[in-house]
Amino acid sequence: GVEELALLEKLLGLPKGNKYGVQGERKVPVLQTNNGPGLTGLMTIAAHLVKQAKKDQLLGSTAEEKAVVQQWLEYRVTRVDGGSSKEDTRIILKVRN
Repeated sequence: GVEELALLEKLLGLPKGNKYGVQGERKVPVLQTNNGPGLTGLMTIAAHLVKQAKKDQLLGSTAEEKAVVQQWLEYRVTRVDGGSSKEDTRIILKVRN
């Protein structure tokens, strides 16, 4: 979660300084913004960082591409994060490959 978002931020070439935290038992990522309430959730924060970097094309250009990107992010959150162990996660990713 938080580590992945920090890496995404770096790969997008954004300056460091975003403040990340986690919320709840499942450790849902939270990004505290300067412009209002914090953003919650991996998908929401990832899309925000991509838009902040002005690299919207990474979210898809056509309706179909956007749906595929959204589908993968949702799969990532619901299936990969939902695994009960590292072995479960490894199996899920192997099947997905």
